[in-house]
Parts: sequence; C-alpha cells; structure tokens
Amino acid sequence: MARHAPPTNRSFYLSVAASTIRFALIVALVVGGVVVINQAFPDTTTSGGGGGTGALPTGGPGPTETGPTSPTGPTGDTGEQPVDTPSPQIQGVRVAVFNTTGVTGLAGDLMLELEADGYERGEEPGDAPAAADTRIYFRAAADRVEAEYIANTYFRRLDLVPARLEGGADVDPSVQVAIFLGNDYAAIA
Repeated sequence: MARHAPPTNRSFYLSVAASTIRFALIVALVVGGVVVINQAFPDTTTSGGGGGTGALPTGGPGPTETGPTSPTGPTGDTGEQPVDTPSPQIQGVRVAVFNTTGVTGLAGDLMLELEADGYERGEEPGDAPAAADTRIYFRAAADRVEAEYIANTYFRRLDLVPARLEGGADVDPSVQVAIFLGNDYAAIA
C-alpha cells in the first residue's frame, strides 16, 4: 500500500499565490470594463437653457497654485516644453471664455487667440460674476483632454486643474470647454 506524504508549506504557498493572481486578474478585468463602458457612454449632461449668461459654475477645484507669472500661448517665450498630454482635437472644439475681472477685453483677446489656433467660438465672450481664480471646465469626459491641453498651453504658469462643468451652469449646451478668467489671470496678463 502507498502512503501519502503530509501536506507541506509549499502547497500552501502555491495555493495562496494562485488565489492572489486570480484576484488581481478579476480586479484588472473589472477596472478595464469600467473604463470601456465610460468611453462608450460619455456623460452628455447639458445645462438647462441655452445662450448662457456666463454665470460662474459652482463646485469644482480651483487652481492649485498661483503666482506672479504670465500666461503663454502655444508659441510662448518661456522656453519650457509643453506637458505631455493625449493629443487634443482642437479643430471644431467649441470654447467659451468669460471675464470675471474688471479688465475690459480680457475674454475677447483670449478668444481671438484660441480661434487663431483652430478652436470654435461656443458663445460670445462675456462677463461673469467676480472671481479671484481662473477656472477651466469641460462638458463631457471626452472633452477633458481638450480642457487639459488648454490649461497646459495657455495657462501653464497658473497650474490649473480642469473640472467637470456642473449641470446647473448657465453656459450654452454646445460649449465643450468653458474658461472663466479670474483676477489671477488679469494680474499677469
């Protein structure tokens, strides 16, 4: 008759390793599925009413750092290389710029620069309630890369973090990226 050997620590460790690998594989598949579903069904929530009055949306993070620096466009003279981001679409992206400062023409000047680079005017530049900080908002998840590109290209020194445009914001529903210029931008413009 054959005798069975007693269980060893090796079989225990193999069992734990196999279970850990299975768990990691399941987590990776769930995360991948969420990402695929999020890309397949982007958030298309729009604000009520069109035409917008430029009311500053509520919520969302403000800039993480401000300082006495100046914004630069794509051909800025800072000598810095742009931050690596996924390729933006630019052509056909609808942008709205609002001035929350007392400086006349600030929003119009930036909108002209954006249009020269290929962005479309989503609504006429206008005034909005006063704000100390410049903020950039994106409408849908697919518009985030555009907002990040604008933040990294035109507002590089303000170190802005784009936020999702809230559903109650009074910005034209066709606008993909909304920019609210604050006193921090006016001080360095």
